[in-house]
Amino acid sequence: MGSADDIVIAVKFFEVVKLATIFAFVLAIIWMNRHYKSRRTEAKMLSEEEHQTLADLARIAEKLESRVATLEKILDADDPKWRENAA
Repeated sequence: MGSADDIVIAVKFFEVVKLATIFAFVLAIIWMNRHYKSRRTEAKMLSEEEHQTLADLARIAEKLESRVATLEKILDADDPKWRENAA
């Protein structure tokens, strides 16, 4: 009867190994999903250099806006109908 008990033990062992393998694969899939999702999220964020460039561009845009407003005031004083002529 010893060999029958050995077979039952072996079958139970392989059942446990099969369940542990399935569990490990499920955990691996969940981990990979979360890992690469966080990587995509990080990639979508701006770096410090990109933040600085964006701030510089915003400052330049403000200066240009101020210059255009000044030019429009000069043109309004020189020729009040320039807007109609420009269209």
